[in-house]
Amino acid sequence: MDRLTLSAIIASAAFLVFLIVTLTWHNDELRPRVWQLNEILEQDPILADYPYDFKVLLFLNGVATLTSPQGSSDVPLRPFLNRIDPSLADKPADAPEVVEAERRFRAIEMQAIKVMISLPDVDSVVWALDRAWYHKNRVPLPK
Repeated sequence: MDRLTLSAIIASAAFLVFLIVTLTWHNDELRPRVWQLNEILEQDPILADYPYDFKVLLFLNGVATLTSPQGSSDVPLRPFLNRIDPSLADKPADAPEVVEAERRFRAIEMQAIKVMISLPDVDSVVWALDRAWYHKNRVPLPK
């Protein structure tokens, strides 16, 4: 093995060690931003107390797309509320317990928005219907 080949092998090995050390040192920066945003949502104590876990599905150009059991005003909230609190199932829509459950859900949604908007790279939040939650909990979605 001549001197040039030996130097190339040593330089390649040194570069490989440098690359491995650099990648492990900055591991947090290499994780997808969606994972990081989901961890931030999980760490919020107010959101952690609620029986539904808001998740970031997509983060693109400063817009975070979060899952929600309502998603839009087209989907009624009541089936979700009945599932997380079965005592609401036989109550009328204007019952104080139902109104309070809806108010609490809206407050939790606003907390999820506040957590996301407080981050410097998040400009806005949009909601996406969490069809997986309805399927997993065997709650039929309206047609």
